[in-house]
Amino acid sequence: MGKKMLFFVNPNAGHAEIRNYLMEVLQIFTVGGYEVTVHTTSGPKDLTRQILARGSQYDMIVCTGGDGTLNEAVSGLMGLENRPLLGYIPGGTVNDVASTLGLSHDPLRAAHDIVHGRPFAIDVGEFGQGKWFVYVAAFGLFTDVAYETPQQDKRALGRLAYLLNGVRALSEVKSVHVRLQCQGETVEADVLDGLVCSTTSVGGFKANKTMPIALNDGKSEIVLVREFKNIADFSAAAGCLLRQDFQQPYFITYQASEATFSFDEPVAWTLDGEYGGSGTQVTVRNHQRAVEIVIPG
Repeated sequence: MGKKMLFFVNPNAGHAEIRNYLMEVLQIFTVGGYEVTVHTTSGPKDLTRQILARGSQYDMIVCTGGDGTLNEAVSGLMGLENRPLLGYIPGGTVNDVASTLGLSHDPLRAAHDIVHGRPFAIDVGEFGQGKWFVYVAAFGLFTDVAYETPQQDKRALGRLAYLLNGVRALSEVKSVHVRLQCQGETVEADVLDGLVCSTTSVGGFKANKTMPIALNDGKSEIVLVREFKNIADFSAAAGCLLRQDFQQPYFITYQASEATFSFDEPVAWTLDGEYGGSGTQVTVRNHQRAVEIVIPG
């Protein structure tokens, strides 16, 4: 008996690359010694439900898609006691985790790497109770700023730098009062945006030495962007973001395995770019090396 693989394909995905190569990808998996079961996903969270229901019967789970798809796969795996290996064929415009891990965007190359690569354990963030994120949890109240962003700039720091650059009147911006508890400290501030992230590439930005980020060090990077008093500060802060310089007075940064955020009124969050719910208090925890993903050998 070969090893068993559960391969998820989204028939409605915007990126059509995988559809054009599907038979060849399946052949690579089969020749690589896998007995492949294909499941076409039927809607949001179907992937998570399927993994929870039958994922533990397989040696490997493979999914293809963007960051949201990866989030669904990891969310399912985190609900299993014995987690199979995860193979990932990246699709979509921005692919933060794929960039960080060096995964190929060529479906055939990616399939080959899944068969011949090596497992690499990554950290997974838990948002509150039982909600998961792979690369970023974020909040921010740019509710009144009308903006049009290219798709690849809608994530985390990219979105943030774009918005800071785009602000023309301070009346457009709403700050949020936050109390952050982590590493035995409590800091209170009026902020425009908050991020909890763990990848070296957030929204296509690369981390640098001022913020040493690893995917499996058990710590998340926390960045709070302080409220600004004038337009010049907005421009300066946007420039710092683009240079990945978080040492400026515009930011509060921490590295921690756990952090609690408290707000005066409910605040909405996004998890890996998708809506994650809202509330007045949430604890975010890092689960070190929780999921093994196959990377090029």
